[in-house]
Amino acid sequence: MTLSKLLEGLSVKWKTGPPDAEIRGIAYDSRDVREGYLFVAVKGFSVDGHDYINDAVNRGAAAVVSQKAGAELKSAIQFATWKDAAFIEVSDSREALALVSAVFYGRPSESLSLVGITGTNGKTTTSFITKNIIDAGGKRAGLMGTICYITGDERTPATHTTPESSDLQRCLSEMVYNKMDYAVLEVSSHALALKRIEGCAFKTAAFTNFTQDHLDFHGTMEEYFRAKRRIFSYLAADGAAVLNLDDPRIRPLAQTLDCNVITCGLEEGAMIRAENIEEARGKRQEARGIAFDVKTPKGGFTVESQLLGKFNVYNILMSVGIAYSLGMSEEVIRQGVRNTRPVEGRFENIDEGQGYLCIVDYAHTDDALKKLIQSARPLTKGRLITVFGCGGNRDRTKRPLMGSIASELSDFILVTSDNPRNEDPEEIINDILKGISRDNYTVRPGRAEAIKEAVLMAKEGDTVLVAGKGHEDYQEIKGVRHHFSDKEVLRKAIQDLKFNIQN
Repeated sequence: MTLSKLLEGLSVKWKTGPPDAEIRGIAYDSRDVREGYLFVAVKGFSVDGHDYINDAVNRGAAAVVSQKAGAELKSAIQFATWKDAAFIEVSDSREALALVSAVFYGRPSESLSLVGITGTNGKTTTSFITKNIIDAGGKRAGLMGTICYITGDERTPATHTTPESSDLQRCLSEMVYNKMDYAVLEVSSHALALKRIEGCAFKTAAFTNFTQDHLDFHGTMEEYFRAKRRIFSYLAADGAAVLNLDDPRIRPLAQTLDCNVITCGLEEGAMIRAENIEEARGKRQEARGIAFDVKTPKGGFTVESQLLGKFNVYNILMSVGIAYSLGMSEEVIRQGVRNTRPVEGRFENIDEGQGYLCIVDYAHTDDALKKLIQSARPLTKGRLITVFGCGGNRDRTKRPLMGSIASELSDFILVTSDNPRNEDPEEIINDILKGISRDNYTVRPGRAEAIKEAVLMAKEGDTVLVAGKGHEDYQEIKGVRHHFSDKEVLRKAIQDLKFNIQN
């Protein structure tokens, strides 16, 4: 594709060099540049792509898109070394990266029905339920989110909840190539703030809930909310918004959005409402799922799910609202909900035949931890033991909040490490302890030791909750990722205890 074709629709401040250079690929990391590539220099959090323009051109870049003016670059880099390359100055290189990527990959979002799901919690489970409903209707849905990317028959582990725009457009083009009908995307607040979804038009956009998180990035709750609600600016002309009406921060959007709005919730006034919520139980009286009646403007029907917990009622309702906006039938919705297995690391039951419940969950905000513990309490006959920590180099203000909630709602807690990243684990733990006022905790910095101790403490009828990492199979310490799986450690601890008891 020629450079001039790629630049159509892009607001260019200044350019020089051959306009019809043949562009063979797009890269925002100079190490990925090959002969004939377009390099887009993006200023990141720790690295500025403008510092690597020489490297990109030396690797064969045919053109460079930059936010810096040509005169500024001439004094900063070896301008003569890339005299044969085109230079394009724009006001926002992140936006430019998204727009040129959409063109380069054939505007794939125009060949797919895009569903975007944002919210502090619940995005992953809602996206999987939505995909299963679409699949149950005989259509094919791709998926991109926190756990994996599904662009065809294979699953690829996710690098980001919402990848960088050029990677996103490439994945969407793979879905088109593989004859997908829909793309279900988890859309993070970072992606919205950093314009990763420019060039996309959503058939449906959903907002699951809004609570504190990512203040290390957004600064204030208002900026965080502003980023989240930006998803609705990417709706297609005939697009629909699906809102959690029970969330007080989201509720006003039902009156202010200029589009088709579908509201979901447990309270009166929601278009899609849940009633008569019941828990399904197995032969050992262990929890096996939930069932409830769904009321819609077209009538009512009952859904049965393998998922557990009240928070999953909301995730199911949001998926029903999305399906409703897409014109899916009641039977297809019921089948898709019924087909959805517990999502990896989301209220995942670790069952090794022990007489107590063990749950692994991704909860890493105060609201998610609260809902996790509240959902586990009705399933618990004995004590509720919670193991959790907080991530390093992230929002510090939520740490004491999580400590307070865990202590108040649990019978006993073990405070440990999560992903300390580049912070001192003990400093993170001290932040957590500031919110704890009860004497029902112990500190075990080693996460494996904390999990093993919780298992040793558990008696029949108890529940052990291991929160924070969910599906993750690593622990990041001083910038290095070490293999670590809560599920693996928990299973081995249960098995070792059973072996020791039997022998």
